[in-house]
Amino acid sequence: MNDSSTDAGVAPVEPTERLPWSGRNQFLRIHRIIGLFAGLVFVLIGLSGAVLSYREDIDELLNASIMRVEIPQKDAAYRSIDELIAAAVASMPPDGKMERLTMPRQAGSAATISYLVETDDLDTYVYELFVDPYTATVKGQRLFLHGDDPLSQPLVAILMTFHWTLLLGVNNAYIVGVIGILLFCSVLLGLYLWWPLNGDWRLGLKVKWGASAQRVVYDLHRSAGAYCTAFLLVMLLTGVAMIFKPTTRSLANLLSPVRADPDFGKSSPSADRSPIGAGAAAEIANRVFPDGRLHWILLPSSPTAVYVVGKQSQVEPNQSKTYRNVGIEQYSGQVLYVQDRNQFSAGETFLEWLFPIHSGEAFGGLGRPIALLTGLSPLILYVTGFTRWLQKRRARRRLAP
Repeated sequence: MNDSSTDAGVAPVEPTERLPWSGRNQFLRIHRIIGLFAGLVFVLIGLSGAVLSYREDIDELLNASIMRVEIPQKDAAYRSIDELIAAAVASMPPDGKMERLTMPRQAGSAATISYLVETDDLDTYVYELFVDPYTATVKGQRLFLHGDDPLSQPLVAILMTFHWTLLLGVNNAYIVGVIGILLFCSVLLGLYLWWPLNGDWRLGLKVKWGASAQRVVYDLHRSAGAYCTAFLLVMLLTGVAMIFKPTTRSLANLLSPVRADPDFGKSSPSADRSPIGAGAAAEIANRVFPDGRLHWILLPSSPTAVYVVGKQSQVEPNQSKTYRNVGIEQYSGQVLYVQDRNQFSAGETFLEWLFPIHSGEAFGGLGRPIALLTGLSPLILYVTGFTRWLQKRRARRRLAP
C-alpha cells in the first residue's frame, strides 16, 4: 500500500517521507508550496466562480423589483422592439447615448437597454434600463459602471471582474493567468502523488473514518483531489486560455484557420435619409437567420455605425452571447456582414466553447451544478491540505530534540 499505516491511532506517513531526496518527495514539496501560497487565491477565485455559475439567477433575485416582470398570460407576446426602445428613450436623460438592447433571457425577465452618459470631464457612466417586454413600461434602472472603477458595478459584475482580474485591472489579468498555470501544474503533481504505489487506484478514493484525525485529513485531501481533478484541470485550462486569449488564438490558428474579430461595416450618412430603426433591422436579420430567438441589438453609436442584430440558436453552447450576428447599414438596411457560427472552423469553434465549458452553461441543467461544486472544491482541498501541513509541523516539533 502507498500509505504506511492503517492503524486508527497512528498518524500517516507519506511514502515520500521515507526517501527525503527522492524525486517523488521533491514533487510533493512543489505541490505543497504552490498549494500553500497560490492555493489561497485559488480558493477565492473558486468561490467567486461557484457563485457566478448561477450569476443571472442571483442578479435577478437581488434586483427582482426592476429585473423581474409579471407574465400576463401563458402565450402573451412581447411588445415591438421600437416600443421597448421608445419607452427607454423617454426615461433616459437627454445626453444619454443608447448602446444595446438585450432581450429577456426567460419569460419572467425584463428586457435590458444599456446607455452611456459622458460628463464634461470625460467621465463615463454606464446605466442599465429594465423594460417590461409585455407592457413596454420601464421597471427601473441601475448604474452598471462608472469609468474604470470595478466597485461601482452591481455585485454579480464585481464578482465577475474579481474572478478574472482580482480587481487589479484588465491589464493585470495575467496575474490570475500565471496563478492558473501554476495551479494546473500543481493539480497534475497531485494526481501523480495520489496514485497508489501498489497500483490499486481504489485505495486513493477511500477515507478511513475510524482512523486518527491525521489520517482522516490525509485521506480527505487525497480522495477529494482525485474526484475533482478532471473538473479542476478543465476549469483551469479554459480559464487560462481565455485570459491569454491572443496566445490561445495563435495556437488554435496553427491547427485550424481563425479569422480576426468580425468587422460589421460602416454606414454612409446622408442628409435625405433617416435610420431605419431597430425594429426594421431585426426584421432584416430574421430574413438572414429565420430560426432562433432575438438575443440583442447593438444600436448605432454614431452616424457611421451600424446595427448589429444577434439571433441566438437553441444549439449554441454560449447563453450569454451569440455568434450569429448580422451587420446592417443603419440608413439603407443593406446587410453588410454576417457572422454565422455554423461556418466556423475547428479553431473558431474551440474558442467559442471556452467560456461555456468554463461556466458550465454548455451542458445545460447539469453543467451549472458541476461548475458550482468545482468552484467549492479548492476550499476543501486548501483546508485539508493546510490542516495536514500544520499537523506535520506539530509532529516534527514534538520529535525535535
